[in-house]
Amino acid sequence: MPNSSYLCATDLRSLYPSTTDKGFDPSKGVVAFDVRCVPLLWLAMFRPADLLTQTITVEADPDATYYTFGPDGDFVEIETPPEEAEDQNVEATALLAPRDRALAQLDAAVPVLGRLFAAEGPLEEHAAMLRRAVAASPGAYLTVELDEIEGLWEPGTFQPALRAALESLDGEGDPEAGRVHLIELAQLRPGRPFPPARLLLDDGESADDDIWNLVRLLGASFSAPVPWEPSTD
Repeated sequence: MPNSSYLCATDLRSLYPSTTDKGFDPSKGVVAFDVRCVPLLWLAMFRPADLLTQTITVEADPDATYYTFGPDGDFVEIETPPEEAEDQNVEATALLAPRDRALAQLDAAVPVLGRLFAAEGPLEEHAAMLRRAVAASPGAYLTVELDEIEGLWEPGTFQPALRAALESLDGEGDPEAGRVHLIELAQLRPGRPFPPARLLLDDGESADDDIWNLVRLLGASFSAPVPWEPSTD
């Protein structure tokens, strides 16, 4: 799905396992995903020291089909552009941490988030559900594939905002500025209490804003089940 972020578990200490790890199985390795944001509690598992820069080789896809607009405004197929016909090396910066450390950092961040979002309410139950989802996933490392989200931001603005948001989780810097960065990255709708962690599990109608904020806190199931969504079995 375009413009998405992916919380991934992998045994390979590498960014973007969907590209770099030939053994990566998205149906098991993608813990959760979201669209046009990086959920708040995913961020809570990482700190500035977990920002890793790595050169990623993006292999050319011999089966890819390319299109452009024709004279009548319709899509017409074109030959493969020269720049797409060869492997490309891309320098990427994203989040990567050993799973045990990421979970410990999540636990440490919950009280900090409780102070930053005192008006919205506690997040202990939400964090516990995310912890369960991560614990059920394979892999020794957690990473977030977020290049599609970075591409939605003005050039040069995403990484500084991400770093400032992560710094705020250690109680460093200006708390209000940290809160603003966290809200922007997670695309939360502030000004209303956080929805209960069991919002989608319990019977009853839910406001659209509450469903929105629950997903912005935790993400959504990609393929593997997640504890905050009803089972599809």
